[in-house]
Amino acid sequence: MKTILRFEFDFQFFYPEYNGPRNIIMENPLHIPQTGDPVNFKIKDYFEDKKVIRKFEDLEDGNVFYAQRLQTTYGEETIEVIVVIYEEKIFKEIFPQYIRDSLF
Repeated sequence: MKTILRFEFDFQFFYPEYNGPRNIIMENPLHIPQTGDPVNFKIKDYFEDKKVIRKFEDLEDGNVFYAQRLQTTYGEETIEVIVVIYEEKIFKEIFPQYIRDSLF
């Protein structure tokens, strides 16, 4: 059986004329984030477009991204998990119950 993990982005870092992929798809990942997990990407590993990379890197500067495990689809041969990635500010507004209090 194969597991497909698909990351979708709630925030826009693609420019209007961009025609490439708009999500990140992984096969048989070692870890699947749960809702509330902080996540980030080595974006150059997944996108080649310099504008897209630059925009993502600008967004990640001083920002934390959080996962929302949206849906799991089970088939005979594959399981597909969709995870939406949110900027910290938006995630805290939508899902305040998942934000852990700081120890400091």
